Amino acid sequence: MMCLTCQRLGEAPLCRRCRNELRPAPEQYLPALGVVSPAFRHEGAARSLVHHLKYRGVVAAAAVLAEGMAGAVDADAVLVPVPRVGWRRLRYGVDPALELATALARLTGRPLVRALWAPPWGRVRAGRVHGFAPAFRLRRPVVHAVVLVDDVITTGATLAAAARHFPRVVGAVTATTSIRAGMSLSAGVAGQEVDSRSD
Repeated sequence: MMCLTCQRLGEAPLCRRCRNELRPAPEQYLPALGVVSPAFRHEGAARSLVHHLKYRGVVAAAAVLAEGMAGAVDADAVLVPVPRVGWRRLRYGVDPALELATALARLTGRPLVRALWAPPWGRVRAGRVHGFAPAFRLRRPVVHAVVLVDDVITTGATLAAAARHFPRVVGAVTATTSIRAGMSLSAGVAGQEVDSRSD
């Protein structure tokens, strides 16, 4: 098979060289929901995997990313993906958070609940706009503890908007973070924390 990022032939979805490019990311704290646990920094092979998943519909990338996310999933929580707005889902043919949550459910055995509805329209890159996030609606109530699942955290606005719909959010897991090293979300959602290379 070919490596998902560099297309070299090998025996695994990610070759050894690309896997060595994956850089673990530190946890962040978002007042609206608590600890956000990104698996990797949004650079190198991790950035490529997210890009392939989001914009090329390479679902196999979700399984690789989920391996790095699984350890942060609370053992008593349900997984709730943060849905993509409708026009982007139709354009690219994939909902990245749903694919990641599906892979995480297989790895961890935790239930997946599609509890949120996203509007059909939204800004091109919500995370780049200070304080902006899609106007999510609740499709079904969830009384259990919730772990939100998303692909990338930039400002935290999208995760914060999703968290408002649940009484017990115990954290969030993302594939990558584009927040610069040394920065945190403890002071709130801050647009200046966004890496300009973010997808």
